[in-house]
Amino acid sequence: MPNVLCSVSARGRTHTTLPMALQAIIHQTQKPDKLVIFDDNDDPQDLRSDPLYQQLFYMLQAKEIPWEWLYAGKKGQHHNHQMANWMGYDWVWRVDDDALPEPNVLQNLLKHTGPTIGGVGGSVLTPPNSFEGATSTGKIEHIYIEPNAQWQRIKRKQEVEHLHCTFLYRAGVYDYNLALSRVAHREETLFTYGLHKKGYKLLVVPNAVTWHLKAPSGGIRMENRQELFNHDEQIFRNTMAFRDQTIVVLNSGMGDHIVFSHVLPHIKNPVVFGCYPEIVPSKSIAEAQSLFGDIEMFNIYGKMHHWKWQSSLEDAYRKMYT
Repeated sequence: MPNVLCSVSARGRTHTTLPMALQAIIHQTQKPDKLVIFDDNDDPQDLRSDPLYQQLFYMLQAKEIPWEWLYAGKKGQHHNHQMANWMGYDWVWRVDDDALPEPNVLQNLLKHTGPTIGGVGGSVLTPPNSFEGATSTGKIEHIYIEPNAQWQRIKRKQEVEHLHCTFLYRAGVYDYNLALSRVAHREETLFTYGLHKKGYKLLVVPNAVTWHLKAPSGGIRMENRQELFNHDEQIFRNTMAFRDQTIVVLNSGMGDHIVFSHVLPHIKNPVVFGCYPEIVPSKSIAEAQSLFGDIEMFNIYGKMHHWKWQSSLEDAYRKMYT
């Protein structure tokens, strides 16, 4: 079995739904190799003396599930998920702090992993569920006109272009967009569609039901400023405007552009934002920042560091963009 990190980003639900989510993780028939809780609360607490959490921590120990409680940076769940993404595990199972996976979820998601798979999700049902029988193609172009494929009891395995809320994904392949606001609206859509664009398949599968309690407080619902959601939606729309192209950002020196020029002919339908248009025809870096916000996810040297890269810069560009 591949090694699996279970990642939970928690905010505002310490004494409501988070204990139930942790209990659901503890009782999985297939245990994760490690559980990490990212405490993103404005006023994080030391819960080692809390009677309920003492019992939960004891149960984790009894089940031999290594766990870690990390005080996060109060920047939003996408920052926490990105940390989990690069913790060195083959797969990350992300579970919301108001999501209750049934005991067989991780076991059944893992059955569908393989070398061509980028992510696997099951049903994510919000009581009372009202999407049963709805048609969903799972295509990103239909995101505004149909319910998500995971919002009903899934009857058969289906390939989709994006996943919702909680799912198992191949780690270290694509980055979360850290330009989003703290509400992180559309973060999982942008991330999983990025895996799809990398050429990996995304699946929704039956017999893996998670109950999403969608707590009225906590999480993104602690922020009520509409401008944050509008900001994130605009980044999403800008990214989708290039969905048929490979977005390349070269915020780097002249030598990097020369090296990249050898890779450019092999990239499928590229749109390039760069610094030396005389070497690589490109739009400006300022335009990339305006459209996508944070462009650190395109930093090839950051990628090489995470990959522990031993080959050439040219090969790194090939891995990133082809």
